Amino acid sequence: MPMALLKLKSRKARRSVGLDIGFHSIKMVTVEGGQGHLTLLHSTITLLNRVSETSLTVTDLRRALANTIAHNDLDLSDLRISVSGKGAIVRHTDMPRMSASELKSSIKYEADMLLPFSIEECVFDCHILDPDMKEKPRMRVVLAAARKALVQERLELLKGMGLVPRMVSVDAIALANAFEATIQVGSDETVSVLHVGAVRTILNIFSAHVLEFTRDIELGGDNATLAIARGLGIEFKEAEHRKETSGASVKEMVEPMIMVLVRELRSTFNYVSSKMNKSISRIYLSGGGALCPGLNETLASEFGIPVLFWDPLARLSSSPAQAQWGDQQNGIFSVAAGLAMSE
Repeated sequence: MPMALLKLKSRKARRSVGLDIGFHSIKMVTVEGGQGHLTLLHSTITLLNRVSETSLTVTDLRRALANTIAHNDLDLSDLRISVSGKGAIVRHTDMPRMSASELKSSIKYEADMLLPFSIEECVFDCHILDPDMKEKPRMRVVLAAARKALVQERLELLKGMGLVPRMVSVDAIALANAFEATIQVGSDETVSVLHVGAVRTILNIFSAHVLEFTRDIELGGDNATLAIARGLGIEFKEAEHRKETSGASVKEMVEPMIMVLVRELRSTFNYVSSKMNKSISRIYLSGGGALCPGLNETLASEFGIPVLFWDPLARLSSSPAQAQWGDQQNGIFSVAAGLAMSE
């Protein structure tokens, strides 16, 4: 589902770089080739030296970005980035069937009803989800929008390093692109993709190959870290280390946070069941927060369905120099991979 909020430069380079600037780390994925055959050249992660739940200063963030892009022969002429948070939103709607060009003209009127902020305040893009079903009088459309101030803040961050991205997207759309390129969903299946980041969780619902629903849940890995810090009386940075290395010993401390996530998921799954008459058959996990101790086991127990980690790099040919991170760790690259693989 190729989609971008902004295309700032025409595409000339054969190499594409997806850059996911998160709260816990910066992820970068570089691919080469056409859509039929993409080769993974680099997948790099730079951990941010955070000592609290607050974000880093611009100076520290640029220093971390400089470390991330410090690769020999790295071509950044086709750099793609994304934004997320309360200033970025994805909405789905049904509209009378029309061409893609007609949609671009008509969506502004629909956006006024779908978005919580004025259309003049944001940049937006849209995509027809069922273009082949031309016999149906109505079509399914996804709309992505981001406040101009949010996009400009990200562009200014990169401009200070001499970088100009070719494309700006939204995290949820990049995640959907990576999932569609990697996982085959059966024609009669409805599945959820749960991408757990440091400060928020993206929930995408797919029926067959169609992205049916998207939601942000303001809960992430930092909530687990803070619970551990309070439970053990230690600093945030040490709690982050304990979360990643202690396993079962911190399970009890993060259980309340996991149950809040369960409650939010149950609410959405019930909505999908009642409004769309569909049942979720599997949960796919990605993101650094998905490695939180006990998360996958609790989800499987609460919902009684398979909970699987998925690897957004699995369908890419790997260059000999590319490091292998392992299936669960590769899920951290989902947004960056989706950016790099988009047309």
